Amino acid sequence: MCGTGGPSGDDQGVHIVIIGAGEIGFYLAERLHSERHDIVVIEADPSRAAAIADSLDVQVVVGSGTSPSDLAAARIDGARMLAAVTDNDEVNLLACLLAKQAGVPATVVRIQSQELQDEPGATLRETLGVDVVIDPDRDTADEIIELVSLPGADEVYPMAGGDLTLIGAAVSDGAPIAGRTLADIAASGEGFPFLFGAITRDGRTTIPRGGQTIEAGDHVRVITRDGDRARLFRLLGLESNRARRVMVLGGGAIGSRVADRLQRSGVGVTLVERDLDRARALAEAMPRVTVVRGDITDTDLLAEENVGSTDAVVAATGEDAANVLSCAYAAAEGSRFTVAVLHRLDLLPLVRRFGIDASLSPRTASANAVLGHARGELVQVVATFLESDAEVDEIEVAEGAVAVGARLADLDLPMEFLIGAVIGADGKGVIARGATELRAGDHVIVFARPDALAEARGLFG
Repeated sequence: MCGTGGPSGDDQGVHIVIIGAGEIGFYLAERLHSERHDIVVIEADPSRAAAIADSLDVQVVVGSGTSPSDLAAARIDGARMLAAVTDNDEVNLLACLLAKQAGVPATVVRIQSQELQDEPGATLRETLGVDVVIDPDRDTADEIIELVSLPGADEVYPMAGGDLTLIGAAVSDGAPIAGRTLADIAASGEGFPFLFGAITRDGRTTIPRGGQTIEAGDHVRVITRDGDRARLFRLLGLESNRARRVMVLGGGAIGSRVADRLQRSGVGVTLVERDLDRARALAEAMPRVTVVRGDITDTDLLAEENVGSTDAVVAATGEDAANVLSCAYAAAEGSRFTVAVLHRLDLLPLVRRFGIDASLSPRTASANAVLGHARGELVQVVATFLESDAEVDEIEVAEGAVAVGARLADLDLPMEFLIGAVIGADGKGVIARGATELRAGDHVIVFARPDALAEARGLFG
């Protein structure tokens, strides 16, 4: 055992055991520990275990999630949740079974096998006690599909059954709203169908109020009705034409999923894959996709395939540097929208510098289900972000809560907490206004920092 974290107890939140200190496990441990949960990480690789122990004040057990003694060392019998997120499905599933036998009420399990995710694996999942399944590759592919469906935005999260959408984007030079305050935009009627929930400028994110001025280059996160998305894009100075020709760079788990879903929706897709056998298999599995064997950093190949004339380029290999460089070349050649998948967050500063429009990480794509479970049944995390501790959450208003019957303007909310929309019992979402009245069973979509979220939850639960 190495790395003993802070004391456990009610002041530390709930006790959570994480199996695996890879990309996903490390991010979860970091986020959950920042919310004062009592975290224990079990990791088989001593070097990874040492790295997380050196970086975070959490307890680390060097061992296996399938070992009863290692689980006992992690105090599994007192855990409220287990998150098994290694890259081995069998290890994750067996750890889940052992956790359930120890009385752990909530289990989140990473499963990569499509068969185990789908109906054929349902009986096994139920038998082993799996409560929530996450697959970072699938979740990342889902986010990419949303981005490609709305080029210009670098974050797209559907909500309320698609009735509302959270959109993140950078304000363009010359945008109609640049240089104006949110209050001015709302008073003019232009901002009425939207709510600006977070603004990032020079690396600092704020939860804005009416006096906030929007500047060109700001990154904004906005809730909008689906029917008003084109209008929002005009205000931000962006184009919103759907991509019809897409180049996918890398035919691995993420890239192949993206290519398949795009070609099924009628989008013309060119897929570049380095491995010959893999390229042949993909060509047979997806006959409507043009599969090209080659290196995604080969600029001659990209030029020959007319990368500059595509509506969107998605680089989704496991090699971050290659993803960034190929997207940078595509942007320089004139591709309208570029998306790079990143595993190493230290490369994030290069993304904007090279003109890349959006970057995604599997770690945030799969974190939401785990974070939501850690906070209890009334809170569901909609989105967390790579470059900010601000997040978007969906909170159910419980029967008898302080907020029931209150107008939003009358609630005593923290400064770093903003209600963006309200979803009624009928599933319909409305943009939040001061006069909006809450009812039991409503779901509120909020922009918040974790500390402010913890402070405000008592109003709704």
